[in-house]
Amino acid sequence: MLGKRAVEISAAGGHNVLLGGPPGTGKSMLAKILPSLLPPMNRDEMLEVTHLHSLASNDFNRLVTIRPFRSPHHSASNVAIVGGGNSVRPGENESGASWCIAFR
Repeated sequence: MLGKRAVEISAAGGHNVLLGGPPGTGKSMLAKILPSLLPPMNRDEMLEVTHLHSLASNDFNRLVTIRPFRSPHHSASNVAIVGGGNSVRPGENESGASWCIAFR
């Protein structure tokens, strides 16, 4: 019950939230519903997300209008999380304020 309230307050105020606890307590479920609780993206946020999306996936044909939810695997490498590599690409944390990231 407290986790649900924390996610609601986080979404309403635009704050970060860190969910912790034993397995099976609903952390992933709460993280997955967080994007739906956030307000719709404004034009600047849409352009920022589309720009980062196009850098990561070479998809230049559409404007991203919904907040993406990313859930990288717990064994993801540092380069996958931070970004970089031989062909420099943004990592999972290059999300700005418009994405939701859940580490499991």
